Amino acid sequence: MRTVRIRVYGRVQGVGFRYYTLHTARILGITGYVRNEYDGSVEIVGTGEDASIDEFIQKVDRGPIRANISKCLIEELPEQHFTDFEVRY
Repeated sequence: MRTVRIRVYGRVQGVGFRYYTLHTARILGITGYVRNEYDGSVEIVGTGEDASIDEFIQKVDRGPIRANISKCLIEELPEQHFTDFEVRY
């Protein structure tokens, strides 16, 4: 299992990005959360199998059709345990 923090920058708020991430995470079996940040970015923390995390990162880096991603930063974290994937406010 592996946990990552992903910070996504660009036009990522107001375009359905959090719900795209929620849907993608649940399909891939990723647990964790996604939330908007005050600086206009989106923070994602996800835990899952290595291959699932790699695919998750690729899909998040593309985002939903209305998003325009300028930068995606990935940080490895110590393994964290979540029961589900959720949108946090």
